[in-house]
Amino acid sequence: MSPSKMLTNGILVFVLSLAGLHAWAAEGAAPEGADPIDWALAQKQMASLSQMGFHPFLMPLIMENRDAIELTDRQLKIFRAWSNKNRVPLIAAMNKIIQARVAFQRISLNPKTTEEVLFAKQEEIFDMYRKVLKYQLSCRRNILDTFTDEQWDNFRFVLIENGYALD
Repeated sequence: MSPSKMLTNGILVFVLSLAGLHAWAAEGAAPEGADPIDWALAQKQMASLSQMGFHPFLMPLIMENRDAIELTDRQLKIFRAWSNKNRVPLIAAMNKIIQARVAFQRISLNPKTTEEVLFAKQEEIFDMYRKVLKYQLSCRRNILDTFTDEQWDNFRFVLIENGYALD
């Protein structure tokens, strides 16, 4: 993917995520049992960034298949609370990575850029990836702590049906 397309996708995801915040903010005003989050839109937004790891990107899949997984209302609230707290900062962190990678490609093509500068810039990008990894591990922990054994079995079936390779 070209640097300009990565940046365009990153900006698009960011703009779409801001538009999606309205639905998230209105959650308290939604009828009981309604899901005000457009999970299909959330999945599209996350798809362009999913190469950086997928645990947070499993939430749309979990929510779309909540009946098959047999999630309780309490579990739905737990997942929504994690998403409300972490979704925007996670997307912002991933957009910073996209921008940094585009900038890195640009300066790496400049013959006057030294290896030391490139090394330092790459270290900055690695630090950003570590921040994203913390969100991913937090999401993973949230899923691990919330699912029952039976729900894990149900979710494994959903994952297999959606093309995920499992151990």
